[in-house]
Amino acid sequence: MGKRMQILIVEDEPDLCEAMASFLILDGYSAHGVGSATAGAAWLRGNAVDIVILDVGLPDADGIAWLKDNPVMRGKGLIVTTARGELDDRLRGHAIGADAYLVKPVEFAELRLVVRNIARRLTPVRPAGSADWRLDTVTWTLAAGNGKTVRLSHSEAVLLNALAASPGETVVRNALIRALGQSPAIYDPRRMEIMVRRLRNKVKTETGDDLPLTTVHGLGYAFTAAILMSDAPAV
Repeated sequence: MGKRMQILIVEDEPDLCEAMASFLILDGYSAHGVGSATAGAAWLRGNAVDIVILDVGLPDADGIAWLKDNPVMRGKGLIVTTARGELDDRLRGHAIGADAYLVKPVEFAELRLVVRNIARRLTPVRPAGSADWRLDTVTWTLAAGNGKTVRLSHSEAVLLNALAASPGETVVRNALIRALGQSPAIYDPRRMEIMVRRLRNKVKTETGDDLPLTTVHGLGYAFTAAILMSDAPAV
């Protein structure tokens, strides 16, 4: 199964933000909405993102100025929305590399087509049978797309095996806890958060690649890249 695009919506109108997120989720994407630049920056610190839908007129920052201060957004898909349709505003949006500029009220049919076009651009065409990552649960190693490998602990191998079985899909936290041989009734979820944070840091340090592991708030995690697996490890 292909990668499920992660979309961040930064929009201060709660009804519109919720409506866009719900619409995109129903359309097969993983979408999360926040109401300010501050909340958007906080979310980006802990999550991977493919596409950002950004309101220019945020309550705590100018949206375009905020983008310039967030280099993590370079190379991502960008849709700018605003109540203003003046030429100068559109030019500012295009100057920072916006893929599209939508004037409110946003037409959801147009939003769908724009997001699909961006997702198509961001999804590379790869040969059949190829994968970005390889998980070997016999030797407990994970190989990144650049060929560099990292040794895993037993728990890390089990966690990644459970996630890699459904690439691009959210695996709920309780299912991951059970895969680790624990009971959701007594397991402290903070243990998993710490494990994931350490795993991300280890993979980045030893391979130079970012681990494509997305936190789906309130639900669980998703491995958002193609991956090949060997036999599952015993728990």
